[in-house]
Amino acid sequence: MAFESNLVAAILAGVAAVVVLRSSWQRRKRSAILNVAGWSLGVLAIALGWQAAGAWGATIVTLWAMGAAYAVLSIAAISAPAAKVKASNRRAGMLPEQGEPLRLGRRSATFFIVGAGALLGAIAIAVATRWLASATGADAANATVLALFAAPLAYTLLAFFMLMTTSRRAQFGWIGASIASAVPAILMGSAL
Repeated sequence: MAFESNLVAAILAGVAAVVVLRSSWQRRKRSAILNVAGWSLGVLAIALGWQAAGAWGATIVTLWAMGAAYAVLSIAAISAPAAKVKASNRRAGMLPEQGEPLRLGRRSATFFIVGAGALLGAIAIAVATRWLASATGADAANATVLALFAAPLAYTLLAFFMLMTTSRRAQFGWIGASIASAVPAILMGSAL
C-alpha cells in the first residue's frame, strides 16, 4: 500500500511540475518563484518515484510528466492564435540567401570539429566517470554502467554547447575541458 501511495504521490508531483512550469512560461515575464517551484516539484517527483520503486519508479514518473507536457503543449498549440507575421523562407541558416557565399569550408569544419571533438570529449568524460565511480567504491560492473550512461549524455550536451558557441576558440575550449576531465584517471593508470 505504501509503495502505491508513494508512486501516486510522485506521479502527481511530476504532473504538477509540468503544470506549474507551463503557467510560469506562458506569462509575459517568467516568474522566478514559479520556475523554482516547478523544477523543485520535478526533482521531488523523481526522488519519490525512485524511493518508491527505484529506477522503475523514476521511469514511470517521467513518463507521466512527459504525457502531461504533451497534453499541456497540445492544448496551447491548438488554442494559440495564428501568427500575424509570415514565417521566413530561410531555414535557420541552412541555405544561404540569393548571392551569399556557401561557406562550405567553414560548415564542413564545424561538422568535423563538433562530431569528432564531442565524441573524444564524451569518451574522456566516460573514462573519468568510470574512474570516479571506482574510486568511490563502486564495483567494476556498476562503474562501467555509469560510464556507458555518461558517454551518450556527454556527447549530446557537448555537441549542443559546441554548436551554440559562436567561435572556434569556445568550441575547442569545450573539447579541452572535457578531455581534461580524464587526466586524473589516465595519470592514476586506471583508465580502463
